[in-house]
Amino acid sequence: MTNGIEILANAAIKQINRLDCTAHNIANANTPGFKAERFRFLMGTAGRKANEGRPAQESATSVDYSPGVLQKTGNGLDLAINGKGFFAVQTKDGVAYTKDGRFMLSENGELVTRAGDYVLGRTGKIIIAGGDIQISQDGVIKVDGNDIDALKIMSFREPPALVKLNTGLYRDPDNLAGAKKEENSRIQSGYLELSNVKTIKEMVEMINIQRTFESYQKAILTVSEQDKMSTNRIGKL
Repeated sequence: MTNGIEILANAAIKQINRLDCTAHNIANANTPGFKAERFRFLMGTAGRKANEGRPAQESATSVDYSPGVLQKTGNGLDLAINGKGFFAVQTKDGVAYTKDGRFMLSENGELVTRAGDYVLGRTGKIIIAGGDIQISQDGVIKVDGNDIDALKIMSFREPPALVKLNTGLYRDPDNLAGAKKEENSRIQSGYLELSNVKTIKEMVEMINIQRTFESYQKAILTVSEQDKMSTNRIGKL
């Protein structure tokens, strides 16, 4: 029976990982630009009838890139992308991408994220010196009526290849995601894209996970008791 317990225990551990993913989504339900994660079981390999319709030994986490609702803030430096594009930012570890448009000006007039990363324009950092700042839907930045730069907005041919970081940033290592200039997205100044997490759906998911985990616990207990009974019978013989 030991193998049976091991299989059930591994399945229960996967439910714990699934729960962690769901809890992370709920914790970031109010984080602008956050994209929900989905814990998936990889199905059996084609051609192996014994595995058809059953979870394989491997599992994976994927990102749901569907858009979140745009919320008006009235702050001209709060920016939302209406479309598939991402803001490009310069971090200490290289270029990264984000949907979180909560930007501000540094002491030197640089447009930065809340973490202090530089928001990138056509040629690099965006420097703003002036009082009247306007950002068009095309991402063109005007200061006191003069064009000074344009936001660098990127999209990806293979978004699943992006590496998601805990800071709401994404990286495209070795250009596996196929970064390209985004032409169709529109910038909404004075708005933020909210998280695409649906809290009620995640809460229902959490309840289902708990019930599934409890069923595995009961199955493990049953198998363990049967194992003890079998051992006792063998001992009597």
